[in-house]
Amino acid sequence: MAICREEAFVLKRVPLRETSLLVTLFSRGAGKIKGLAKGVRREKNSLAGRFEPFTRLSIVYYEKLKSDTHLISDATVLASNALLRDSLDRFSYSSYLVELVDALFGAHDPHPEVFNLLASSFSLLATVPVMYVARVFEVKALEMAGLLPILNHCVLCGKTDLERAFFSSKQGGLVCPRCDRGETATIQISKGTIQSLLFFLKNDIEQAVKLRLSLQTEKELERTSQHFLQYRLEYPLRSTRFLAEVKTLLKK
Repeated sequence: MAICREEAFVLKRVPLRETSLLVTLFSRGAGKIKGLAKGVRREKNSLAGRFEPFTRLSIVYYEKLKSDTHLISDATVLASNALLRDSLDRFSYSSYLVELVDALFGAHDPHPEVFNLLASSFSLLATVPVMYVARVFEVKALEMAGLLPILNHCVLCGKTDLERAFFSSKQGGLVCPRCDRGETATIQISKGTIQSLLFFLKNDIEQAVKLRLSLQTEKELERTSQHFLQYRLEYPLRSTRFLAEVKTLLKK
């Protein structure tokens, strides 16, 4: 077994037997990896409490060539990101981001740009409206996964500079009013929403989240992204229901 060292974020953890954890991480150099952290649920274990969700770690693990689950031997906390767990709003959105990464990227598929996107997003969630971070993150993660829909012209006729358009998950992007034939699965979106998506792509996330959005654009972005993600993944992310419940709770 090869000994490996990586910097990684904790995406999720699952209790295993009475004392261990099965941990899914996204690393800078190796992409998504799964590791067994033996005995870490014992209070006296030296690694206890280090595998909280969203934590940034430096880990040492033994890579098993015949298994996707490796053995974690050491972990040092680089950033606990405890602030993301202290607020229900931030926790729900952080949970959504890590579940999205887990769904879009396979094991041992290095994407250092995704690691950097997570790092930036976790930092921004402490100071920027959480919805803004999520909308920019979705677009950039889809682009990095090679799943970005066509956003700068009609996918059927090529028309550009659309004043309004319909978004079709089935067609993989924008459809102009002339080409739309009443397809029930399309979502009408405004020019402002189209321009916002293109702005997100053009700028890094720190700059992109500074764009102020109208309430209409916020709603259109959320509806479009959720529809497209569910279409591509073929299942709804569990965290989207949690997000909806938290939004309802916070409105009371």
